[in-house]
Amino acid sequence: MSPFPPDSSDVSAQAHSISYEKVRQRPGEEYPERFALDLSADGRAELIHEHGPIRRSWSARTEGIVWTRLLKAVESLPAGSVSEDHAAGETVRCRLQILGAAQQPTTVTWDEEAASSPASVLLEAVVAQISDLPSPFVTDSLPPLTHQRVAEASPGLLPSQEAAAVFGTVGDLPAFALARTGGGFAVFSVDPLKMIGEAAEAGQPIRALALGSDGGRDILVTGGDDSTIWAWDLTGNAGLLHARGGHGGAVRAVTSRVDLDGDGLVYSGGEDGNIWGWGSQDGEEVGALTGHERTVNALATARVAGLDLLVSGGDDGTVRLWNTETGEALHTFIPGTEWVNAVALTGAQGRGSIAAAGSDHIIRVWDITTRAQTQELRGHSAAVTGLAFLDQEGRSVLASCSYDGTIRTWDAADGRVLDEWSAQDDWPAALAVARSATGVAIVTGGATGTVRVWDTKGTALRMLKADGVPVQALALSEVDGRAVAAAGYLDGSLRLWDVVSGSVRCALDPDDGPLTSVAFGPAASTVVCGTARGTVRIHSTADGVLQLVPTPHTDRILALDFLPVAGGVVASAGADRTVRTWEAATGRPLLRLRGHDAKVTRLVAGQAGTVTALASADEDAQILVWDAVSGRRLLDLRVARPVSALAFGTVDGVGVLAAAELHGPIRVWDVLSGNELATLEAGDAAAVTLIVCVLDGATALLSGSRDKRVRAWRLPDGAEMGDVALEQTPLALSFAPPGILRIASSSGLTTINFHPAVAG
Repeated sequence: MSPFPPDSSDVSAQAHSISYEKVRQRPGEEYPERFALDLSADGRAELIHEHGPIRRSWSARTEGIVWTRLLKAVESLPAGSVSEDHAAGETVRCRLQILGAAQQPTTVTWDEEAASSPASVLLEAVVAQISDLPSPFVTDSLPPLTHQRVAEASPGLLPSQEAAAVFGTVGDLPAFALARTGGGFAVFSVDPLKMIGEAAEAGQPIRALALGSDGGRDILVTGGDDSTIWAWDLTGNAGLLHARGGHGGAVRAVTSRVDLDGDGLVYSGGEDGNIWGWGSQDGEEVGALTGHERTVNALATARVAGLDLLVSGGDDGTVRLWNTETGEALHTFIPGTEWVNAVALTGAQGRGSIAAAGSDHIIRVWDITTRAQTQELRGHSAAVTGLAFLDQEGRSVLASCSYDGTIRTWDAADGRVLDEWSAQDDWPAALAVARSATGVAIVTGGATGTVRVWDTKGTALRMLKADGVPVQALALSEVDGRAVAAAGYLDGSLRLWDVVSGSVRCALDPDDGPLTSVAFGPAASTVVCGTARGTVRIHSTADGVLQLVPTPHTDRILALDFLPVAGGVVASAGADRTVRTWEAATGRPLLRLRGHDAKVTRLVAGQAGTVTALASADEDAQILVWDAVSGRRLLDLRVARPVSALAFGTVDGVGVLAAAELHGPIRVWDVLSGNELATLEAGDAAAVTLIVCVLDGATALLSGSRDKRVRAWRLPDGAEMGDVALEQTPLALSFAPPGILRIASSSGLTTINFHPAVAG
């Protein structure tokens, strides 16, 4: 590491901006990967990421403490030199320039050997949080430090919609749906060929379609790059039944409440500025509360004066009060801070109060009835990250934690500081309070990964140590007469701690990104988690079992199919590596199936004996077969190349699965045993669609491929039955005895008489 000059403290005092660059060169790669961060003393940040022809940029704001601690960390960098011995492997170089009053910037350089220095850790965290890229090149090991993140529009064309098609029935008659090149879709009856309906806007670009029925109406489901399930009524006049969407980014806050009917509701706030409500038992979408113009960072609920209220705070610097029974926005408070990190709500002592705090270190308290500010609590010297009301000896007390490393309790009525103590963590990120049989407890956690339990005077009662992964979120409640803390960690894991004994009640492995928020559900029988990838999960408090995922896919939807069951159930799969099932007409979530480690690009539903099955294939050439009703995994298959098409069928009474490898063979398996029954050589044809049907008394597999041909093989022996040339690439196939083959392509429908036979 290059030496920092002796007068570095003088330079730091005059510094007004910092420029940081990290470059990685891998062996054999033509272009290095580069991050470049410019950070000003006022917290404004600009970030660029470059890797060959790909260039991305962002702007953001950072917590004020970042600048202070970064300058201090830079001053303590040890002298040294950059290692040059990287000829045989990957090289990583970092350079930091401090710009100030001097004409020449002060420059510090280091390599990956100094990656654990405080300055490097802090800079990497800022870069990782602003970019939010899934890159091992930069590592985030600190709680949230960035706000008001904006991704700049990248130059180039927006993704275009490619043609896709699916066959089904509408009004019990054959039909097909076509996603048009350029956007929108159309649905046609087959005989006569007639348009049934169309839409120019459907969450495009559309990547997948499915035709099915819920028993009372025919439904078209579409999905694509907006990660939303769109369902359309093709029978009546309802049109769009629902567009099952979620947060357009990370979930940053969760909370819950019980409504007047005793039903539990869960609320989540996210980077898209929306607050979504979900049924905690069935995942039914209650709707969105809109008004915040930036990320929602904090939520709290309480019943006050006969009203179910929710308070929210966000990066737009506002605090908003909502009536959750009606969805009405009751009031917007403007505290004068740049962003709000934490909110609290109470109806104790017969009057309602709201507290909020954020970037300017000040905690403000308002009376809900009069909307007047009653207190302005000053004392913290850095951003406040956690707030909670507690009832102590008949008075309303407010607990807070801050990036200044302290915890405080305040008399919410007169504004006095009651107690103050060290959080024993440089970055205390979360705080929760609850009353149990042993009294009121306060829990805090942060960068050290240790959850600390305190009484209201600051006496340390217990340390709940895990493996050092930073704590991002905390919730505390009484469960079965015992105080239980739910801790969400930066690596995505969740632990439920018995606060009294210090034991772990249950631990859940990482699932779908870092946990950003946790809350106990109604009656504390469940714990609700929000993740950085936009997922809300509901787990049982007793054993941690996943009960519900109300949010939809968090990335592009790439495949859809209806299950062959009554009631209209549709399955979906996508780039978030999950397979999901839903009630098609309502969008109510049913199953969320995990097992893939890459984007799931193909999906098919069918019947295998008495089992309703789903097969999904990903970019890594893994095929998983599931019981579509229970979610149990039936088969785990591997092929040599990514799969381009899937189909279920029946051969001699045996349920089979066919999978076409991209530019490779088509393989056929017995679904229940996993035995491979046939390997069909398809050359370099690149199949787009497969079906299993009965052709002139013989079971056959038909393949439509990008070389504009339909090929047929007899099953199970795999004998070739011939092929037919087409003018367009076949997108979907449908066969009706005795020999009617219908082919959907980008130009519409082609119908031919198809009677291939085995040669000789």
